[in-house]
Amino acid sequence: MAAQKYPDIDVPPEHQIGGFANAVRIIHDSGTEWFLDFLVFSPTENKALVVSRVRVQEAFLGAIRDRLSSTLKDVQKQRREGLGPFFIAPIGETVLH
Repeated sequence: MAAQKYPDIDVPPEHQIGGFANAVRIIHDSGTEWFLDFLVFSPTENKALVVSRVRVQEAFLGAIRDRLSSTLKDVQKQRREGLGPFFIAPIGETVLH
């Protein structure tokens, strides 16, 4: 099987560092579109701030789920094999629905 080729991806300078989020919210917008909100959540204040919002087609949600699942499996395998300082943030009260 041939290796999968990925497109060249440019990351503009203002996005290279990325932003911090400790929570995510997925909300329906309209028709088949959904918002993925990445948030900074403060449990002590019981408030969250949207730091990034992305609108996606409903059909794309499954692809996102599959990619996250695959990546987490790879990370867990690498951790078991001692191949790197990975950290998987626990999901719990900081995930907003």
